[in-house]
Amino acid sequence: MGSVAMYLQGPGQERRPVKLLSMQPRQVRTDRVAGIRVAHGSVPDMEIRTLIDDEGRIASQVDFDGFKFKYRDSEIPWNLVFG
Repeated sequence: MGSVAMYLQGPGQERRPVKLLSMQPRQVRTDRVAGIRVAHGSVPDMEIRTLIDDEGRIASQVDFDGFKFKYRDSEIPWNLVFG
């Protein structure tokens, strides 16, 4: 059985193959996390993923669900897709 590949899909449906570079725990301070209400003042933890493509460009997760990423030199969000 083969493995599942990850890609970042950007403008014009361009796809770049990516690999997981790191996962870092982060505390999120908000009343809403991933569409779920949390008690006021609580600090839920989540994992923030960092990906790297074949050319060494690094993209960081920018959403709660883990499917939107931005490269360091761009403000355009890319979508994580699997193939």
